[in-house]
Amino acid sequence: MKKYLICLLWLLWLPTQGQPIITLEQCYTAVRETYPLTKQKALIQQSGELAVASLATNRRLPQLALNGQATWQSEVTQLPIELPNLVIPTLSKDQYKLALDASYALYDGNLTRLQTALQQATTATAQQQIDVELHKVKDQVNGLFLQALLTDENLRLTQIMLEELHNRTEKIKASVRFGTASQMNLDGLQAEALRSEQRLAELTAARRGLRDALSLLTNLSIDDSTRLVVEENPLAIKSNQPVNRPELKLYDAQRSLYAAQLALTDTKFRPRLSLFGQGGAGRPALNFLNNDFRGFFIGGLRLSWNLSAGYTLRNDRQVVALNREVVDVQQATFEKALRIQLRQQQTEIERLQALLDKDGTIIALREKVRKAAAAQLDNGAIAARDYTTELNNENQALLNQKFHELQLLLARVQYRTLTGN
Repeated sequence: MKKYLICLLWLLWLPTQGQPIITLEQCYTAVRETYPLTKQKALIQQSGELAVASLATNRRLPQLALNGQATWQSEVTQLPIELPNLVIPTLSKDQYKLALDASYALYDGNLTRLQTALQQATTATAQQQIDVELHKVKDQVNGLFLQALLTDENLRLTQIMLEELHNRTEKIKASVRFGTASQMNLDGLQAEALRSEQRLAELTAARRGLRDALSLLTNLSIDDSTRLVVEENPLAIKSNQPVNRPELKLYDAQRSLYAAQLALTDTKFRPRLSLFGQGGAGRPALNFLNNDFRGFFIGGLRLSWNLSAGYTLRNDRQVVALNREVVDVQQATFEKALRIQLRQQQTEIERLQALLDKDGTIIALREKVRKAAAAQLDNGAIAARDYTTELNNENQALLNQKFHELQLLLARVQYRTLTGN
């Protein structure tokens, strides 16, 4: 057990020089760079670029289609006349056709341009949704990081308490040998020391677990010797601080997406003008009175206008407009909830600051009481359990102070996270 305590003491009191340092901001950066969702964001970008490239290619190049058919029909066209010395050919009932169809849009109602804008808006919205999910991971980083700091401080204070118990135990042992103290007091101190050693073992395991979890989350190398540091003054809390939450950018991206959808909806009622051509071979070809296999070609301009698209155009526009209103409602709801959260966080910061203002006085009084109890224990005026009670009270006061400091730090970090800064 002594070897274990020596190793633990060495671990907690390693010189800060040369120790690897990991800051909270480094953890944020590492999560953004290595979290699996980040890879998904890159994949969405690549997919969107490929879709846009495909739209540009289809607009630039003619559309080609190879069509063929072989048919048999029960009756064919015949001329209802007979002329002397003239044989009028009869078409075969089995007919064949193989043709290459080509078309090139001269005017597509801006369809390609609007489809490109829609695809870009879709990609931007999907990527912004990933940013929203990544922002949520910051809460996990905050929790693990600050809990690890609190565990480190708990270990340090428990070690100090254990050293005090060992020192006091040695003094009581001498008093027991000379008959000025009872064995019961010595047993009480030794039992309390053993309980502190148990606490050290629990805290050491918890410390390792928290650091492992933080390492897995951030993909950073965080071991027992790594110092976890929060940058000084993480935020001076300001009531008018700008909000840069990714959710707000997501709402803007969704509105842009619906604007692109509305513009694309209007193209349904626009005419299309294109060049077309068809070339191939068949029996019969363009001359239905010729029953031989022959080649053929036909080309020209084609105008198409889907007038029936006007039936639902108004409803389609209203659907898009309603979806945009839904986004506005969602943003208003989010902003109201965020204002409430920020106000609650400000209240929490003020509460913790008030507690910290009293912690110093409480610690001074607890230390004074503990020193008096130690003197009384040395003189045999009180039992060991009375002394250990005061020792635990002082240790708890110290731990409370550090806990409040870290809570205040976490509250400020959480305020920064809530504002998206």
